[in-house]
Amino acid sequence: MRPFEAPGVNIFRGNAIEPPDYPDVAMVFGGDGSAHRVIQPLAKSDTPLLCVPTGSGNDFAHALGIQSIADALRAWKQFLAGANNVRTIDLGVILPLTPVERHPDEFEDWQKDTKPINERSQMLGGQIMKAHLRHTWEDARLETYFGCIAGAGLDAEANRRANAMPGWARARGGYIFSALKALKDFWPQEMRVSLPDGPGDFRTRVSESALLVAFGNAPAYGNGMKMTPRAKLDDGLLDICFVRSIPKMKVLRFFHTVFSGAHVKLKEVEYLTASRFRLESERPMAIYADGEYVCDTPAELRVEPLSLRVIVPA
Repeated sequence: MRPFEAPGVNIFRGNAIEPPDYPDVAMVFGGDGSAHRVIQPLAKSDTPLLCVPTGSGNDFAHALGIQSIADALRAWKQFLAGANNVRTIDLGVILPLTPVERHPDEFEDWQKDTKPINERSQMLGGQIMKAHLRHTWEDARLETYFGCIAGAGLDAEANRRANAMPGWARARGGYIFSALKALKDFWPQEMRVSLPDGPGDFRTRVSESALLVAFGNAPAYGNGMKMTPRAKLDDGLLDICFVRSIPKMKVLRFFHTVFSGAHVKLKEVEYLTASRFRLESERPMAIYADGEYVCDTPAELRVEPLSLRVIVPA
C-alpha cells in the first residue's frame, strides 16, 4: 500500500464499498475473487477501479494489461499526473431463474394489525414505500456482475475444490491440480444454451451432454487458462465455449491446449458469441464466476456494455 501513497491523496483502507458513498478511486489489492467483490458496487458508477494483482489468480488484471504490481503502480502514477488512462469496459451479468424466497409482505402484516383502521390507513403509504424499496433492492441483488469468465460443469467443480485450498497452494497451480482431481469424479450431464428468438422467447442453440460451458467477458481464468481466447472486454458480447462430453483420457491428452486457446479447434468444442442467452442443465449445477460461487442453473446471462471504468497503463 505504501508505494501508492502520494501527496494530497487520502487512502482509506476497507473491505467494502457502500453505494452511494463512492470514493474518487477504488483500488483492490488481490486476485480475481477480490476484484469480483469490488465490481458489484462499482458497476455502472463513475468511480474508476485500479486492480493491483496480488492474488493467487490475477486474470482480470492481466486482461487489463496489468501484469504486475509495478504495472499497477505505473498506471496509478500516470493517473495522478493527469494522463487519460481510464478505460471503460463491459461486464458479464448472471441472473438466476429459480424462484427467490421472500419474506412475508409488509402488506400481510398490515392486514393482521389490530390498530384502528384510521391509524392503519395513515401507515399504508410508508408501508408501500418500505416494501417497494426492499423488493427493488432484493431484485437488484439477484444480478451478479463478473469481469472474466463464468462457467458450469467441470470448471465450476474445480473452482469449488480450489477455493478450499490455502492461498499459497492456489497460487502454485492449485486450480490446475483441482481440475485434474475433479475430472476423476466428474460425470457430464446435458446442458442447453439458448439464444434470444423474439421478445421473451429463446431458441435452443446447442443441447448435449457437456463437460463444461464457459462464458467469457475476458479470455482467461484459472491463472492463465484461455478458455474463451477470442473474448474482448469492450465488444458488447460474451464468448461461449461449450465443451461436449469427452473421454477422460482425451481430456488429459488435450488439457495443455487450453493455455494457448487451441482447444477451440477441437470438434468437441462449440464456440459462440451472444449478448444474451440462457443456460439450463439436466439437474441444477453450480455456476462460478471469477472463481466465486454465484448460483445454480438455470440462469440467464448477458453483457452489460461499458459498465465499469478501470485505470490501465497508458
